[in-house]
Amino acid sequence: MTQMDGPVAQIVALTCYGNAYLAGHDIPAFFPANSTCQYCDKITFAKARPLLSWIVGEREVAATPDDWFQWLRVAGARGIRLSWTPRKLPGIPDRMTAGFVGGGGRWQMETVYSGDRSDSWVARWWVWNQSASDRRIWRVVYSGAPRRRAKARQQADLAELKSRLADSLRAIRAFSAEHGIDPFTQEFDKALDALSSGAAAVTADHKDLAPLGFLADDARALLDASQLAWHFGGMGSWNDMSFNGQPGRRYAAVSESLFQSVNRAIEGAASSSYGNVATR
Repeated sequence: MTQMDGPVAQIVALTCYGNAYLAGHDIPAFFPANSTCQYCDKITFAKARPLLSWIVGEREVAATPDDWFQWLRVAGARGIRLSWTPRKLPGIPDRMTAGFVGGGGRWQMETVYSGDRSDSWVARWWVWNQSASDRRIWRVVYSGAPRRRAKARQQADLAELKSRLADSLRAIRAFSAEHGIDPFTQEFDKALDALSSGAAAVTADHKDLAPLGFLADDARALLDASQLAWHFGGMGSWNDMSFNGQPGRRYAAVSESLFQSVNRAIEGAASSSYGNVATR
């Protein structure tokens, strides 16, 4: 069974650990130990810079995530916010491309500075060595581009996000049960339990998306439940099914509802860690 897409999990973890570092917390070394880095040989950060009037290049500012956290502190960053923007490609929903690198919508981190300045950071993933003996086949660059003003954003209502995610999970769980898709029914039950119980989800792939104790309980529950609800991969995933007629329309509706709810839950839960920095 698939769980949260690797690039999504990594950008969530970078947001949470970066905010913890900027808030003055002692955090464990992120690379290569964090679970979201387990298949990465290298993760670097580079800022855009003009080379000629019509050419833009990049200058590496940090060779590892840990170096990037320190670079942000020296640069005066107030915190990091995470955002998700649907791509809305014609003829194909974002949920159908979520299992591919760069698919599923656009994720970016926004690093905010005094004076309402900000930079935006997006990831580029590529396979550098398909046969790497340690399975670290990926290399990642987060490219930073400056903005003139930070976007005005209100902190998400975590209780509302939990309610919406629970509604979507119950709807897709009912569809799954009615059609006897038992492995998925059980996974949706686990996601609902993680959302309501308050206990850490021991079956989630990534148990270190944020430093221990840094996130509020609602934020942690949202990230745990979102991991367990994420089945939008490729072969063998929830996407890899079809139904005719009215069941097909209902399948599309409950699938889209869950995909939207999960992404908004991830966005809101990770970005809530920004408040731990900005209000310190």
